Amino acid sequence: MYRHVALAVMSALIGATSAMAQTSGDTIVDISVEGLRRVEKEAILDKLKSKEGTPVDALLLTEDLRSVWNTEFFRDVRIEKERKDDGWHIYVVVVEKPSIKEVKFLGHDDLSEEDIKGVVDIKPFTILNKDQLKKNVVKILDLYVEKGFYLADVAFRIETVDGTEHEVNVVFDIVENTKVMVKQLSFVGNEHVTSDFIKSVLQTREGNELSFVTGSGTYKEEFFQTDIFRIQALYYDHGYVNVKVDPPSQTISSDRRYIFLSVPIEEGEQHDIGTIGFSGEVRLEDHNGNVLVDEESLRKRLKIESGDTFNRTKLFEDIQALTDVYRDEGYAYANVTPNSRIKKDERLVDLDLEVERGELVYFERIEVVGNTRTRDKVIRREMRVFEGDQYSASGLNESRARVYQLGFFETVNIATSRGSKPNTMNITIEIKEKSTGTFQVGAGFSSVESFIATAQIAQNNFMGNGQLLSVSAQLSFGEFARQLATLQFYEPYFLDSQWSFGLNAYITQRYFREFQRNANGFSPSFGYPITPDLRVNAGYTLEWIEVVTDAASGPSLADLNRGNGRNSAVNASISYDTRDNRLFPSSGHYHVLSGELSDRLIGSEEGLEHRRMQLFMRYYYPLPLSLVLKLNASFGIVRSRGDERVAISERFFPGGIYSVRGFEPRGLGPTQRVSVRGDPTSETFEFIVGGNKEVVFNLEIEFPIVEAAGIKGVIFADAGNAYDDDVGFFYAGTPKEHIPAAYMMGSNELLLNGPPLGLYYSFGFGFRWFSPIGPLRFEWGIPITKRGKDDRDIIFEFTIGNFF
Repeated sequence: MYRHVALAVMSALIGATSAMAQTSGDTIVDISVEGLRRVEKEAILDKLKSKEGTPVDALLLTEDLRSVWNTEFFRDVRIEKERKDDGWHIYVVVVEKPSIKEVKFLGHDDLSEEDIKGVVDIKPFTILNKDQLKKNVVKILDLYVEKGFYLADVAFRIETVDGTEHEVNVVFDIVENTKVMVKQLSFVGNEHVTSDFIKSVLQTREGNELSFVTGSGTYKEEFFQTDIFRIQALYYDHGYVNVKVDPPSQTISSDRRYIFLSVPIEEGEQHDIGTIGFSGEVRLEDHNGNVLVDEESLRKRLKIESGDTFNRTKLFEDIQALTDVYRDEGYAYANVTPNSRIKKDERLVDLDLEVERGELVYFERIEVVGNTRTRDKVIRREMRVFEGDQYSASGLNESRARVYQLGFFETVNIATSRGSKPNTMNITIEIKEKSTGTFQVGAGFSSVESFIATAQIAQNNFMGNGQLLSVSAQLSFGEFARQLATLQFYEPYFLDSQWSFGLNAYITQRYFREFQRNANGFSPSFGYPITPDLRVNAGYTLEWIEVVTDAASGPSLADLNRGNGRNSAVNASISYDTRDNRLFPSSGHYHVLSGELSDRLIGSEEGLEHRRMQLFMRYYYPLPLSLVLKLNASFGIVRSRGDERVAISERFFPGGIYSVRGFEPRGLGPTQRVSVRGDPTSETFEFIVGGNKEVVFNLEIEFPIVEAAGIKGVIFADAGNAYDDDVGFFYAGTPKEHIPAAYMMGSNELLLNGPPLGLYYSFGFGFRWFSPIGPLRFEWGIPITKRGKDDRDIIFEFTIGNFF
């Protein structure tokens, strides 16, 4: 109302004096603004086209009035003028809208105020704007719909603040109502595809007894609209190329708690793939006329075949694979277009795959941005494409993966842009660095080592050179305690070559069941990648070892080679690694074959000389429902020089959470009966002396429990054993008298010929939490083959760290 009155009055006043002002040549000598409280004067003057020193213009003043009004800061705007001796004085008179003192949200029980504030853009101490309030009502409603409150209602009201008309409170009144649950989801017209199969691909689910816990069954409009496209895609992938999914019907129950959904479907006929042809720029040759790509080579890459049921997803996967063939040959803008012809009567879809190669493209410049600490060379040396190379799509993908796997960056993106010529392309590697230095002090408990205290200072990107420098210490107590301090340095590109270099120095005390092994030493090593997945390593170890037994058993073990003294050894290994993630793998393989030689010729003391070979093979397979199958097989053998028994400090001790669960830690393998205090007439006990051969098998199925929290469950089966010097693997070819006889299957059956295949077996279950301090494992192992009545029926163990 104010606006219309003001505009009418101004039009009359300005119109009556317009001619006189323009003919007299009088100018504006002053413009003032009255009524401002919060808005700056300059913000108003900037909106005016009328300026001091210019003639009074009726049309301009009318436009100025509209401009000031349109700022939406004011509930009343007037422009007045007064002629004085020195010229015209213009007065812009305004009444500001009230400012917002406080924004309140009432009636929200299921959604937090923080959630609502996250979508609302109205803030205290800003000017009240009713249009903006209406937009924010819609935003809040959209949030409730997203959370499943399909029937929520939101309104706003304005409260005056006592004692002033210049400030108000904005109140959003929210009526959440209950979440709408999907009571029934049905389909009409699906004769060939079952309703259960359709439901299996949808986000929308019917509610059940556990919906109040899991949240499943809540109706969300956005999800349901996406599900309509999922239904179409499902039919396309099963040959129904003419399927039609009509708009669904929705019915709300009388109490507004449930929704009934019905989706009409016209399936049409199922079609198979007819002929598959190629056209366009298919054949590709190099400069010497050698064929790089032709129709035959493309057909070998196709997963679809004539006669198969038409599947749109597989077709698009094949299209991408064919496109990548040309892009890996340098044709960055290659395109493969599927032209289809539907033969309705024959129920066939003929395909013509048309190839457009475009121009051959070369990389011109490679630029790295965002690296404030990491040097360019650390990133560039991981690239699989270089300036001047032909374009390669797989090379770019591999480059990004390698840079990300460094672990120094939160995000790694590779952007491409056209170069200075039509056939050139620039690469920009955009990274966001993250903290690579850590200082950790922690304490915890483990069923293996009781109380554990740890401390570590590490820099994974030392001086921005991509090197690792770490100092760590661990102190634990209990029957299987250990104390260690380590210094580690690793250079992945030694002297800017493909060779890696590592150096470890350590002081350790490790407690076994019947003895303690102390070792101080260091170990340098070098490595070289033969292929991206295949790597060789070689190193040297020099350490001083001391084996300590208790006073009671010490005298009776005089004939046992304890392995005290200096150990000097060279080692080598070859590894093959295709895991998708080195910390939490879900697919791929990891195999390592290693050997170690300790000999007096290179400085080892008598009794510590040995030759060791170890092999472990690990397999990871993704299964449906986010399950992961993990398999591990480990073999080891160590032999001493000549006929001397292998030192106890170098032998194998399987058992426990790191090898064969369900048995005591390091409790499997050969034993030797010894007497207390060396008295042959006193009581004897079994002293575990370890084996010179070891076999361990593990099978696990890992599954998500609370995926967002990093909690997973696991079921497992283990088998393993260690064998003495005069016993073969699996007891093969071993005389019966050399096989221990005291074995039990279950609770009472005696295995007179030892355990089956010479292995101890167990199974069990557990869960794992990938917590901020590292992976925590809680596992229960149940032995199948017992060594006697002393073995427990079930063993619970927990620890920090991954298994395999």
